[in-house]
Amino acid sequence: MKIAGSLCVISGASSGIGKATALELARRGARVVLVARRAQILEQLEGQIRAAGGLAWAFPANLSQPQEAMRLGEWVLCELGTPDTLIHSAGAGEWRFLDETPLEDLQRLMDTPYFAAAYLTRVFLPAMLQQNQGFILSVCSPASRLVWPGATGYVAARWALNGFTEALRADLYHTNLQVCAFFPGKISDSEYFTHNTDTEQRIPHIGRFIPEITSRQAALGIVRALEQNARMMFVPWQLQAFDLLARWFPRIAEHLAWTSGARRKGPQG
Repeated sequence: MKIAGSLCVISGASSGIGKATALELARRGARVVLVARRAQILEQLEGQIRAAGGLAWAFPANLSQPQEAMRLGEWVLCELGTPDTLIHSAGAGEWRFLDETPLEDLQRLMDTPYFAAAYLTRVFLPAMLQQNQGFILSVCSPASRLVWPGATGYVAARWALNGFTEALRADLYHTNLQVCAFFPGKISDSEYFTHNTDTEQRIPHIGRFIPEITSRQAALGIVRALEQNARMMFVPWQLQAFDLLARWFPRIAEHLAWTSGARRKGPQG
């Protein structure tokens, strides 16, 4: 895929992987539409990109709401044209055992990333199909390849996103649209673990063998996935090695993830 001159819509663009990807794509000549809930931060990022000579548009929206996704779609299609790339990097949610999770949080956990990605894709897909070219990339979690304890709602939502990505690839098999599932390791400079300190304590100890990466390293991996028309990509490579272990020796991988993961406190532990 040619990045220079392309139109890219990026969800979750206010921080982390989404922000770093927007900066990297704009640096390479892409036109970027920045989507997230935090308007002020998006506007600052838009200004940063434009000051560096790039083209960017901030569009504050809650993509878990269908009407918000439709509003974004109408504006982009009317003002900028059909996107060449959709990047789903919006995500949220704490890690908890199911019985620790309030009922209302189960819906919220599914809103982003799953519904946000599904709605965003749905509003642009007809135009992208008519154009018969484009790239759709979902930033997935390793938890959607191999589960670990203590994060039931979070893991289920990530499996939904990965399942959506795989199903979409099958839907688009006879078209020129490409679909990629991108799996990053733990992001060292992410706001997520700053805001969810209990979550970091529940990372399985086996994860220490997988090096942390920065948001920019993840963004460079996404750029590489676009350039190579990849259907799946892992960053860092050690994450793919563990994924292969899970595919070839599932019982060993499950044992490592489960026994080194979070344990209940109290009589059950």
